[in-house]
Amino acid sequence: MAKQNLASATRQSQSVRQLWSTRQLWNGIAVILIGLGILFRVSNLAEPVYWVDEVATSMRVSGYTQAEVLEQVATGLPLSVSDLQRFQSIRPEIEGTPANRPFANLMRVLAQSPEHAPLYFVLARGWAEIFGGSVAAMRSLPVLFGLLGLPVMYGLGRGLAGRSTAEMAMVLLAISPFFVAYSQEARPYSLWILLLLLTTQLLWRSLQVSRWQWWTGYGVCLALTLYTSLLTVLVVLGQGLAVLVWHRRRVKAYVITSAIALSTLLPWAIIVVTQWQRLQSNTTWMQIYTPIWATLGTWFYSLAVLFFDVPVAERPLIFALQVVTATATIALIAYATYVFVRRTPRQVWGFVLATACSIPAILLLIDLLRSGQAAATPRYLMPTHLVALLVVAYLLSDRIFPQRPPLKHPSAPKRWRMMTALLLTVCLVSCLITQPSPYLKSRNLSNAALAGLLNDVRSPHLITTPHYVQDLISLSYDLESDITFYVLPSETASPAPLLADILGKANATFLFAPSEKAKQMVEASQLMSMTQIYQPPPLISGGFALTLWRVES
Repeated sequence: MAKQNLASATRQSQSVRQLWSTRQLWNGIAVILIGLGILFRVSNLAEPVYWVDEVATSMRVSGYTQAEVLEQVATGLPLSVSDLQRFQSIRPEIEGTPANRPFANLMRVLAQSPEHAPLYFVLARGWAEIFGGSVAAMRSLPVLFGLLGLPVMYGLGRGLAGRSTAEMAMVLLAISPFFVAYSQEARPYSLWILLLLLTTQLLWRSLQVSRWQWWTGYGVCLALTLYTSLLTVLVVLGQGLAVLVWHRRRVKAYVITSAIALSTLLPWAIIVVTQWQRLQSNTTWMQIYTPIWATLGTWFYSLAVLFFDVPVAERPLIFALQVVTATATIALIAYATYVFVRRTPRQVWGFVLATACSIPAILLLIDLLRSGQAAATPRYLMPTHLVALLVVAYLLSDRIFPQRPPLKHPSAPKRWRMMTALLLTVCLVSCLITQPSPYLKSRNLSNAALAGLLNDVRSPHLITTPHYVQDLISLSYDLESDITFYVLPSETASPAPLLADILGKANATFLFAPSEKAKQMVEASQLMSMTQIYQPPPLISGGFALTLWRVES
């Protein structure tokens, strides 16, 4: 009996030493990975294409509405690169242009896009006043928010599932290609991620100790989150349901605090109501019919790119390998969710899943009623992505550092360590491959190819319609200064008269994304010929084509 006890104690001692060694090794690896995540965020800020959504950010921050821009450029008159980019800076260095658009003008501009909550744009305006409106400067603010989100993720993970989960979640957030990409985009999403994490952490702490200091912090952060994204209202509903079911003693405090925070949104709610028609006009794309299988496919894709995001390969064998890897990633998230529900108390997993499911469930219901595609927009599903990352972190930490003997096979921890190493490697490779051109800029991924064609020609002329002005501004960041732009007065205006005038002076003349009607108008003149010189590959454009046509006499 004594020998058995001694043998058992020896095995236990060896297990403890092995676990301690594993923890020490993991701590060193975690520091390196977090350092790489920081490096991915702060490096090459000016290199990825400044796509149309970021162009819209700079336009708003500089105090211009899209209508004001079109009024000044859609004239059919020649424009230079600086003529287009002056709408991207609060201090345009062009003669005859106001030195600075006042801050009050910013609020007027933001009210023209009521679907976007104003907090990020106000902060970006202050940031631009200090650091300027360059591409790197505009992206450095969301990078800052992305970096601040790392320790906040640690705090949330530790409060919900312990230190090991918190460390793993922080590492996964640091090197997730999805979150790295959104941390480098001049849009409100990295600020929303930061505030979602902080608000959820404060709410969970309030539910545990119910002190007024925590409830006050939660209310303040919730108000800021609401002013960052209006979709936060849906998160409040989901978390409120979890409070009602599993934390009934805190319902009164939750309702009072949330109601006060929601009341602070009243001024913007009034703007939304008074500008409802404009909001409907700005979001018509959400009402385009999308079949349910396409929405589910988008969810599949957006969850897979949390850890695995590389350009789609054209070779069948490599493409099949990519599909298998993405499917394995989704299976891992599904299994992690199952383990999280089985291993954690109902109060924990109910709260977490309510946070994850509130936005997709409600948006999917709206889409089914209106036949729209709001639920098929990955950037709207940030709470879901954060929860998916958190449950995977719980699974991996639970398998690598088991607090109890849940695994039947003694070599299982070693297999899970190998699987964790593989997942982390996939994340790092994805970040390295997608760093120059993240997937979320799909509309303007063709900018490099288009700029290469135009820059190879001496003093080219480029003509487009008002619909593509923001695409034109995005493209201008990669073009030489000797190019001349022309924007037709309307979508239906014929480019033929302008082309006839330009071709008499220069032959390097191009049409940018012409409509079928515009091409027919040019061909009907019988004095010019058109040749398509660029068509984006379908896998890149997703059906949206920024084509380039050369026109000759």
